[in-house]
Amino acid sequence: MKYRPDLPEQLFCGYSSEKQLHFLYLLLKEVEQSSEQHFALLRIDFVRLIEISDLANLKKYSKEISQTESKESLIQIVFPYFQEKFYAEKDFHFLNKPEELIIKQSDSLDNKRLFPLTILLHNLRSAFNVGAIIRSAECFGVEKIIFSGYTPLPDHPKVIQTSMNTSTKINWEKCINLDQCFHEYRSQNYDIYALETAEPSVSLFTHSFKKKNLLIAGNEALGLDRAVLEKVDYILQIPLFGWKNSLNVGTATSIACYEIIRQVY
Repeated sequence: MKYRPDLPEQLFCGYSSEKQLHFLYLLLKEVEQSSEQHFALLRIDFVRLIEISDLANLKKYSKEISQTESKESLIQIVFPYFQEKFYAEKDFHFLNKPEELIIKQSDSLDNKRLFPLTILLHNLRSAFNVGAIIRSAECFGVEKIIFSGYTPLPDHPKVIQTSMNTSTKINWEKCINLDQCFHEYRSQNYDIYALETAEPSVSLFTHSFKKKNLLIAGNEALGLDRAVLEKVDYILQIPLFGWKNSLNVGTATSIACYEIIRQVY
């Protein structure tokens, strides 16, 4: 189902209560991303639909909603009825935002920089993890991402979705032969790191990184093969202090990239 601004009232009234609620949620997502001018039109549509809906608990707020002057206020009013759907979203920004803060919401190339840090993703199976890593890598100025094995590529639909439009803004290549890739980067004076929970290892907290680095992340469940680990310069671990002994590969790769760039550049 998609939000339609011209949805006939008769069709909406024919929806079940659950379907009506879901359609209003899709409308709220439009509100979340709307301009000031577009918000006014969406607010009118939202009030129109709740007044003809079967959702009695929402109907009582129609007057209050019709008088709201900002999308934040509208979402705040109806949030309890949509909170589970909103909590499932990856990027919901408006709830309880202090008015005195100025939040940067627009993307820009003004601060774009690239650093001599390359990520190699070997045999990752989750397109969502790959998309998350691409997004972090673009934000942190990673110079290139290399894809090897069966790792989904940047043109995969789910990678595009999760990367939030950054999949077209990174330098990347497909690697067929890891040995050849390692040789090429070593010839350019890169240190090669495997991000893995294995020993012997160096700690992300205490290790001193050189200027050029290649960071390898592996399969979510199986990690990196011993054959790969034996060919790197260092096995890199992120110190953890909880019960679980490992992080999600997307989270771990993002943390490692940030710390390497923070320390070296």
